Amino acid sequence: MFTFTRREARLPRMRRTPLQSRALVSAGYDAETEVLELEFHGGRVYRYRGVPQGVYDFLLRTPSKGGFVNRMIDGRYDYEEIAEDGPEMDVAGLLEASLRAREDKGEG
Repeated sequence: MFTFTRREARLPRMRRTPLQSRALVSAGYDAETEVLELEFHGGRVYRYRGVPQGVYDFLLRTPSKGGFVNRMIDGRYDYEEIAEDGPEMDVAGLLEASLRAREDKGEG
């Protein structure tokens, strides 16, 4: 696992392509930062760093996406698990959401 650079951590939620796979729900890719985002069945989302465009392109074409991830991505690229509602929500966003929730409950 690794820590994203400031620029990578601030990437907005990626637009992901839905996949026909027993392992993966969707995949997204940012060519500028070479970050691959994979959403797995069960809800976990991972971002992999330093992934060439060709690897993403091949993932979209291969019939065995889970097998491809196991052979060609896992263990080859640094990764980090991300929450579905992050990491683009910063501390200010979290505080604002918390304050809104308190106001909605009549506590604020």
